[in-house]
Amino acid sequence: MHTDNVTFIYKFRCSYLFTIMTICLMLCICSNARAEERCKTVFNGDRSNPQIAITVDDCYNVDHVRTMVDLCKKYDIPITFFVVGSALKAEDQPLWQEAIDAGCEIGNHTWNHPNLAELNNSNIQFQLDRTEEKLDEVLGYSYPMQIMRPPYGTLSTNPDRISDSWVRDAIGAAGYLYAVRWDVDETDADRALRKTKNGSILIYHANRKDVRCLEKLIPKLIKKGFECVTVSEILSAEAAGTSSDDESVSIAISDI
Repeated sequence: MHTDNVTFIYKFRCSYLFTIMTICLMLCICSNARAEERCKTVFNGDRSNPQIAITVDDCYNVDHVRTMVDLCKKYDIPITFFVVGSALKAEDQPLWQEAIDAGCEIGNHTWNHPNLAELNNSNIQFQLDRTEEKLDEVLGYSYPMQIMRPPYGTLSTNPDRISDSWVRDAIGAAGYLYAVRWDVDETDADRALRKTKNGSILIYHANRKDVRCLEKLIPKLIKKGFECVTVSEILSAEAAGTSSDDESVSIAISDI
C-alpha cells in the first residue's frame, strides 16, 4: 500500500511538472509570436530608388477624391488613399472601384480618427477591423488592406517617442506590418518638389488646397524623373526609414 501511494505521488508530481512546463513553453511561443507581430513605423522607402508615394488622408470630401482619381488617370500614376471608415458611403462605390481600377491603393486610417495611443488594445482592433468591414461592404467584396496610417501620425502619448511598443503590438495583431508616416508634408508645389527625394512618402488630404497643389506638383515630379507608386510597392522591400524599437526620435530614422 505504501509503495502504491509513493508511486501515485510520483506520477502526480511528474504530471504536474509536465503541465507547468507545457504552459511555460506555450507562453514563450505566444510571446515570440507577439514580438513578430509588432509593426514597424515607416517614414520613407529606399533612398537609392527614384520611386515615391503620394498619399491622401481622411477622404471625407468625395468630390476632391474624384478629382485626385482623375489626376491619377491623366498622368497614369497611383495614389494611396488612407480612408477614415466612417466616411465611406455605399453610394460612393463606383468612385472607389474606379480608384482601384486606376491602380490606386486604399489603406486603413481607422474608423473615426482617434489618437490610437489613447485607446486600449481592443479599441484599436475595432478601429481597424470596422474600417476593413465597411470598405468591403461598400465595394461588395473583400479588399485586402495591407497598410495603415495612424491618425495624426501618432503612436505614443509621449511627444519625444516615435511610438509605444504596445500600440504597435495592437496594430500588428490586427494584421498590419507597417504604420505609415511620411517625410514630405508640403502643400506648396515648389517646396514639396524641393523636399522630395528617392523613396519619399508625401502626405496630402482631400481638400481644395491639396488638390491644387497636386495638379501642379505631379507633372513636376514626373519631369524630374520620379516614379509614383503605391505605398505597398515602395515598401515591397524593407524600407530604409523604419523604426521597430522604443527609442527616442532619431534624425537617422527620419528626415522630418
